[in-house]
Amino acid sequence: MDDEPRSDVDAAKAAVCEAVSDFYTPAGRQAVGRAAGGFLYPQYLTPLEVLHSVDRQRQLANAGTNAMQAVQKAASWQVRGTSVPVSERIRRLWELTDAIQSGTAARLEAEPPQPVTLATLPDTLARRAGEADADRRFRIIAALTHTLADRQGWAAKFATLAELGSGLAGLEAFNVFDSMIAEILRPAAGLEAVLGRMDTIGEDVLRLLDLSDGTAKPESAPASPPTARALFDLLAVAAMPETRAVLSEHAILLARSNEKFTRKPLSEEITFIVDLRKRMTRDGTLRGGADTLEALSRRLARALSDQTIDMIMVGANSVGERVLRAVQLHGTVFGEEALRYLETYATELMGQPKLETVIVAEGDSLRHRVKLLGKLHLAIAKSEFPAKTKERLATQVERLQSDLMDRTRLLEKLESGTGSTSDRLMKVIDLCREGAFVDGPNADRARKAARDLMKRNDFLESYLAGADQKGERANRLKDLQKLLAEARIV
Repeated sequence: MDDEPRSDVDAAKAAVCEAVSDFYTPAGRQAVGRAAGGFLYPQYLTPLEVLHSVDRQRQLANAGTNAMQAVQKAASWQVRGTSVPVSERIRRLWELTDAIQSGTAARLEAEPPQPVTLATLPDTLARRAGEADADRRFRIIAALTHTLADRQGWAAKFATLAELGSGLAGLEAFNVFDSMIAEILRPAAGLEAVLGRMDTIGEDVLRLLDLSDGTAKPESAPASPPTARALFDLLAVAAMPETRAVLSEHAILLARSNEKFTRKPLSEEITFIVDLRKRMTRDGTLRGGADTLEALSRRLARALSDQTIDMIMVGANSVGERVLRAVQLHGTVFGEEALRYLETYATELMGQPKLETVIVAEGDSLRHRVKLLGKLHLAIAKSEFPAKTKERLATQVERLQSDLMDRTRLLEKLESGTGSTSDRLMKVIDLCREGAFVDGPNADRARKAARDLMKRNDFLESYLAGADQKGERANRLKDLQKLLAEARIV
C-alpha cells in the first residue's frame, strides 16, 4: 500500500507519462489531480471522471486557462532537476492529452455509456468475449462516470458508488469502485463530506488509521453523515487498497499538522503523541518515515519547554518528584530537542543550592520520603541519560538518602522504638521489599537492622503471638521466610 504523502513535484515525477495508458494508473491519476486540482475539486470532479468523459474533458478545456496551467504545472514539476527543457515536456504532454481526448471520443461514440442502476449493474460488469481487461475497466468507469454526472457534491457521488458496489466486495469488478471512491476521498473536502470530522485532530487520526488498517468496526461509525457508515461497511468486507492508501495518507498528513491532538492537559497530550508514534509504526517502520518523525518530535519539543514545564509538573510537590517525572518522561518521549530539554531540566534541579532541604517535601511521611529517593535512584539508573550525567545524579540521590537516614535516625528508631519487635521488623522488611533503599550501603544498612531485630530474644515470641496450633505456627514461619527472601535480607 503506497500511502506516503508526496509533494506536488514528487507526485508529478512519479508519473512521467509517456503513453496514454500511463494517465490511467494510480500515480498518473494522482499527478492529474495535483496539476488540475484547482479546477477539478471545486467542481466535485475526479481525474477518473475527466479521463472517462468527453463532456468533462471539454469542460476542462473550455474553462479559461485551466487546462494550459495544469499542463504547465505538470511539465515544470516533472523536469525539475533535469536537463529536459520545460517547453519540450509541455509539447509532449499536449500530444498525450490530445490523444486521450480523441481516444475517449472515439470509444464513447462507438458505445455511448448508459446510466448504471442496480438492475443494469450485472450487464455493465459482465465480461464480453474477447474484451481486454483495460477495455472492460474503461467501459465500466465510463458508465459509472455517466451515472455520477447529475450527482451534486462528494457525498452524493460516494453514496451512489457505495450503493452500487456494496454487493461486489471480494469480486474483481469491485476494484473499479475502489479506484473511484479513493479519488472522491483524496481531497480533504471529499473526505470530510463522506466521513465527517471528530471532535479533535487526534481522534480523526486514530479513526483514519483504524479504517485504513481494517480494524474499524462498522458499529462505531457516526450517525452523521450517513455516508460514514457506508464507508465503514465497505472497508469491513472489501480489500480496497487504493482507498486504504488514501485514508492512511490523510492520517499521516494530520499527524504532521500543528493543531493539538487532544483538548486534555499537556501531560496527556504528550502521552498521546508518544502512543501515536507506536500506533503509526508497522513492522518497525513509521508511516510517513522521517518527515512524520520530525513532525511528532517537533510537537514534543513545543510541549516540553520553560513555558510549559510547570503544567506538566502539576502535583509534583518536591524537587525529587519533579526530577522523577522528568526522568520517566525521558524514557518515553523522542526527538533530540525534547530529550535534551529533560536532561537539562533534571540536572539543573539537582544542581541547586541546599538541595537536601527541597529534594523531598518535609511535610510528607518519612517512609514516603525514603521511598521517593529510592524510586528516583532506580529510575535514574535505568534511564538513557548520558552516562556521566546518570552516574553523577545517581550518586547524588544515594548520598541524599543516606543523609536523610542519618538525620532522621530512621533505622535506629525502628530498632529501639515502641511496638513489638516483630511489628518493627515488618516495617523494615516492607521497605526493603518495595525497593525503598538504594542498593549498596543504604540497603545494606536496612538489611542489617532487620537481621539485628530478628536476633532479639523476644522476636520469635512476638512474631508467633496468637498462633497456637503447630500448623499455624509453621505456616507463619514459611510466610516470614518468603518475605525475607523477597527483601533480600537472608
